[in-house]
Amino acid sequence: MLPPLPPWAVRKVIYPFLRRLKGDGLQACVEELQSHERLSQEELGNLQWSRLERFLKHVETNVPYYKDLFKQTGLRVEEIRSPVDFLNIPLLTKERIRAAGRQIVTEEPGRRGVPLSTSGSTGEPLYFDVDTAAGPPRRACAIRSFRWMGIDIGDRQARIWGTYFGVSFRARMTEALRDYAANILQLSAFKMSDEIMQDYVARLRFFKPHLLIGFPSALTLFAEFCKSRRITDIRPGSILASGEKIYDHQEELLEDVFKSKVYEGYGTNEFGNIAHECEERNGLHMCTDLFYLEVLHESGRPAEPGEIGEIVVTDLTNLYMPFLRYRTGDLAVPSDRTCPCGRTFPLLDRIEGRTFDVVVSPEGKSAGGFFWTFLSRAVPGIARFQIEQRDRSGIVFRLVPGPEWKDEYKATLEQKIKANMGESFRVDFDIVDDIPQARSGKFRFIVSKIEERLVVKSKIHKAYVNGEEPDKVDGIVIDEELLDLANIAPCERVLIVDNDNGARVETFVRKGKKGMGEIKITGAAAKQVHAGDEIIIMSFTWSEETEAQFKNILVDENNRFVRYLIEIAGEKA
Repeated sequence: MLPPLPPWAVRKVIYPFLRRLKGDGLQACVEELQSHERLSQEELGNLQWSRLERFLKHVETNVPYYKDLFKQTGLRVEEIRSPVDFLNIPLLTKERIRAAGRQIVTEEPGRRGVPLSTSGSTGEPLYFDVDTAAGPPRRACAIRSFRWMGIDIGDRQARIWGTYFGVSFRARMTEALRDYAANILQLSAFKMSDEIMQDYVARLRFFKPHLLIGFPSALTLFAEFCKSRRITDIRPGSILASGEKIYDHQEELLEDVFKSKVYEGYGTNEFGNIAHECEERNGLHMCTDLFYLEVLHESGRPAEPGEIGEIVVTDLTNLYMPFLRYRTGDLAVPSDRTCPCGRTFPLLDRIEGRTFDVVVSPEGKSAGGFFWTFLSRAVPGIARFQIEQRDRSGIVFRLVPGPEWKDEYKATLEQKIKANMGESFRVDFDIVDDIPQARSGKFRFIVSKIEERLVVKSKIHKAYVNGEEPDKVDGIVIDEELLDLANIAPCERVLIVDNDNGARVETFVRKGKKGMGEIKITGAAAKQVHAGDEIIIMSFTWSEETEAQFKNILVDENNRFVRYLIEIAGEKA
């Protein structure tokens, strides 16, 4: 590992040289954005609205998607004169962007874009383009926000962040050179075993970062590792938690272990830095000189101060593939306070997480991240936890137990949950050794799958029951070879549809002898399904997990595999 460069050399020599070489005007852009910090609220509002008007005229004139949208809705740009008028523009979603294709790209000659994508950690990635002209203001916005934490160009930054797969060797080398010239150390958040984190300790001791950046979950995991091994000599000047919601207990742990102030930033792959805490740590300043930001109540109206709403963004710098009133899926609480720092940018009290980071009951009661993190501290011994909800009737409380955990704590937790969500609310506990991160490197404390659908995963068509044992344990015994072909696991719940008598029975699978064609009904299931009946066997999964997994097989009268009814690329037929 090469020694880091002196910060003064980066700030005074390398950075100015690279800026002159690129000629992108970044330094002038930084100075312009910093001049906006002390504008009056009226001046800042006028600046934002003038940029929004230019943006709207551009999309109406040059972007086919918006031309059609305005025509269909009867909207005219010249009639949008206030924030109230602006609410009449339909919201933009990922689904609409995908459906629009290249129709949402500008037809203005000479304007170019750079392809990017979201991580897709909660579903299908979104592929989009960012205006090349948006690069300097976005980078300038990040520099300005970092200065609010006391971090300047050239100060050493260590990042525990996601890394990209499938990147060429040349691209990796180019990125590594850029990072070295900027005094940035990249550490992957994807795999954080004890051995890897011990290596991170050694590298951070050598690098001595002024700033440590990472997903809150990754930073917390690393802090827990350092605390358990009494590692006390990693002392970044500041810590920036971004990419996920940070909870109070995480912030307390980070400040205790690293003896550093923790700042919160909010940004997305689509827009870069959007809001950031300053030295006062009194809320997140919204960068309204680059974005038109809304926080919308679920009813569609602007959220009141102190009220949770979804962040909706109009990016005033991306004219190549414009995002107008784009739903981020992130929740925040707006504020009407002013910050003691004197900056006039409006504040968000806090980021609440994703729209799906809320647990709901059949009666409409809800509990967001704060409730669950406080609950996890109501009893000792919870090292890590995750709440999963697949329907409104209840949740799975998944936890990794610590040394102090006792099974009787389940009753305490269940009582507190029911007091908040209702007595009929179901609570199932799942005690596990580990809870993995998402593919993006992030960790989700709340996993809501209410919006997913239960879909067919596997089917065995026209099978014949060749045995029944009513006195045995309830279930269906299926030839192991058929289980493999149909992607059904032993003990998996299946639905049996009897083609002879119309019965529909749910039961569990037991593995039969391989290659014998055995399909036997046992226990209570044998009261409705009998030897000699022709049946269909189906198993199900949630829509998020079903990509390329559907198996639909046909068997003959001896329960021998005939063929796949739906062929799947790369699978045997």
